[in-house]
Order: sequence, then C-alpha cells, then structure tokens
Amino acid sequence: MGERGDWAAMRERRMAEPGAAEAYDAARLAFELGRAVRELRERRGWSQAQLAKESRMTQSAVARFEAGGTVPTLPVLERLAASLNVSLSVRFEPRDAAA
Repeated sequence: MGERGDWAAMRERRMAEPGAAEAYDAARLAFELGRAVRELRERRGWSQAQLAKESRMTQSAVARFEAGGTVPTLPVLERLAASLNVSLSVRFEPRDAAA
C-alpha cells in the first residue's frame, strides 16, 4: 500500500508541474488516434505492412503511430483515412458545459 501511495503522491506532484497536463493530453490524443487506426486496420484484416503500403508510409511508422508513440500530421491522417475508406473529421468542442 505504501508503494501505491507513493506513486499517487508522485503523480499528483508531477501533474502540478507546468506543462504536465498539456503533455498528458498530447499523449492521450496520440494513444486514442493510434488505437482508432489499429481497430480500423484490424477490421479490414490488414497487416501493418498492408496499411503502410496503401498509405505511403513505412510499417515501422504505422507501428509507432498505433502504439501512441507519435501524432501524425493532418496529411498523414488524410492518407490513412483514405486507405481505410473512412472520412476524417476534425472538430473543436467545449471541454465542459461551462466553457
């Protein structure tokens, strides 16, 4: 239990540091985008190599992206969407009801 409490305290301290919340949000976005593309790719029964070829990328770039290791540019997202036969939608939404 002490270990868990130490982790929680350290996380709380780190999240209070300048830029930490923004970095966390960026990591979350990268993970969610990668997961969405991986799910679409798997539904098609494609390998990462097949998606890479269709999207004019390397297999390692697809793997990094699907793992949440990178946030692609809009042109890359457009190529992935076209390859997966889906539309790409980018939108701005309020974070909460008060915004």
